[in-house]
Amino acid sequence: MELPMFYDQAEEWSNALLLYDAALKEINTKLEILNNEFKLAHQYNPIEHITSRIKSPQSIAKKLRHNQKELTVENIVKYVNDVAGIRIICSFTSDIYRIADLIANQNDVKVLKIKDYIMCPKDNGYTSYHMIISIPIYLSNQTVETKVEIQIRTIAMDFWASLEHKIYYKFEGNAPEHIRKELKECSEIVSYLDQKMLSLNEEIKSCGENQNGALQQELSEPYRTVVVESFGTIIEEESEVSKNIGKSEEVQKSADSKKGGKKRVFFGLGL
Repeated sequence: MELPMFYDQAEEWSNALLLYDAALKEINTKLEILNNEFKLAHQYNPIEHITSRIKSPQSIAKKLRHNQKELTVENIVKYVNDVAGIRIICSFTSDIYRIADLIANQNDVKVLKIKDYIMCPKDNGYTSYHMIISIPIYLSNQTVETKVEIQIRTIAMDFWASLEHKIYYKFEGNAPEHIRKELKECSEIVSYLDQKMLSLNEEIKSCGENQNGALQQELSEPYRTVVVESFGTIIEEESEVSKNIGKSEEVQKSADSKKGGKKRVFFGLGL
């Protein structure tokens, strides 16, 4: 991705892109691990799909002009918080807050800003959950905290937002009043649909729960704790002296057996 409007900062911009790209990879990996763990533990996949992108040079320039800032790499890094962006699409509204909490609880993730457009939708009906976070990128000679914007929304919310985005650009932000009204009504239908689907999912889950499942989880918890503790530790191998002693004992037993005229038996075969 090139920004041809300032040639003297080409190298600086390339370094910034390296950081943003690395930050997207870091977050994507974290999300994949969390999703796989959740699926294994609950037989349920909270994330439907994930998309990521680096903001286009035209959008970056437009945003800086809107904020009356000069187009420099320093201003891009300082004032444009969504240069690197990730969108997480999930099934239910409850998943949105669950995923947001899982991200925020990562030790190396700092939550810089949150905009909850689900609790407080925009005037046009837009709903989504936005987080601006920073994550450390470890380079060869330094560590750089790099910003990423994360948007979390349901499939229904994403469908509405995609349609609204197309209409916005079709009319250059000045859609007719009746279309804006129809979009607002559609957003209310989307919200109702999300609530109904969540309610239905909760009812299905409650029907499937039973005491045996809870008991199995209780019994397996101590085992899981032991296994987790073993992943980061090393058990010293048996010393060579012990191995040699063991071999000597085996050789002696074999010799004694031969002297006594007794056959050794292995897997039912006399040898």
